[in-house]
Amino acid sequence: MKYFLSVSATSFTFSFTLWIIWSYFLMQANLNPSWDGSLIYLPHAARVLCLVYFGYKSIPALYLAEISGPLVFGSVIPDPQMLFLAMVSVLSVPFALFVLSIMGFSLGHTRQSPLNKRNYRHIALIVMVSAMFNALLVNLVLAEFDVNYFGKTPDVIQVARFFVGDILGAATVIVVLAVTFRPLISRPKGNSD
Repeated sequence: MKYFLSVSATSFTFSFTLWIIWSYFLMQANLNPSWDGSLIYLPHAARVLCLVYFGYKSIPALYLAEISGPLVFGSVIPDPQMLFLAMVSVLSVPFALFVLSIMGFSLGHTRQSPLNKRNYRHIALIVMVSAMFNALLVNLVLAEFDVNYFGKTPDVIQVARFFVGDILGAATVIVVLAVTFRPLISRPKGNSD
């Protein structure tokens, strides 16, 4: 239970912080967050990184952060369709991990694992596959429910915006984290004589 609470707190804080940063830049550009796809969607990095490193226990916190962002900053009360879309977005990463494991690329800790958590190329693959599933599934749901959050039906350009936005957002966050924490990781070990 203690592990679940710490994973939940970390996942929620990370995802919600990325949502705050993303929405801040949108507001600076006088754009409103919407379901038509952002060209750099930072919270996708939280979905991928939290699920890869913390596992499925992070899903409730990621979902809560996904629905809390619009509620807190946009004063948008989520309707059932929005709640379902948020769930589809969060579950795109576990679905990608499931499909990759069926294809023989299971996530592991060692170098011999088909998908190694420590290899940035493997994380990039997970980002791309989950971005593809997110783009396709969310826009399929938008089209199926005929939800007019922005007055038009989803099209190929919108699917591409979701796909590219998730990839660029995750890449941006991962690069910033790598540059920020690189000195901590590569710091020489002191002699403990």
